[in-house]
Amino acid sequence: MLHIKKLFNTFVNSLYAKMRLMRKILLLIIFIGSLVGFSNQLKAQQREPSSLSQKSDDGILTAYPNPAKDFLMVKAKDPNLRIKNVTFYSIMGTQVASYNINANKSEINIGNIRPGKYMIRYILSDNTQKVTQIVKQ
Repeated sequence: MLHIKKLFNTFVNSLYAKMRLMRKILLLIIFIGSLVGFSNQLKAQQREPSSLSQKSDDGILTAYPNPAKDFLMVKAKDPNLRIKNVTFYSIMGTQVASYNINANKSEINIGNIRPGKYMIRYILSDNTQKVTQIVKQ
């Protein structure tokens, strides 16, 4: 009987040792996994702000935020130029709205425009005409 008790105790101690080793391995795997997951989250957070607050910038005019909800800011990069006119076109080419600006920077109320993608054509005081794209939410 004493021999069976020793065998049983040896078996139990061996089992406990294996369980402690497995628990350490499991904790190590969880720790490494959390480090990998955490670093991926940091990368995502670094990219996210740019996606939330993009600017439509063609080198001459900046339009932001893009996508826009109720207001769109437009600004000519050259402080000596004025934005004469901004016209919105649907992706089908239909004119949706037109705004006379006559300023270097302006806030345009686009609350009455339906959500979707639009091309905006702008004319500057030096008669430069360009087209850029914005999204209305």
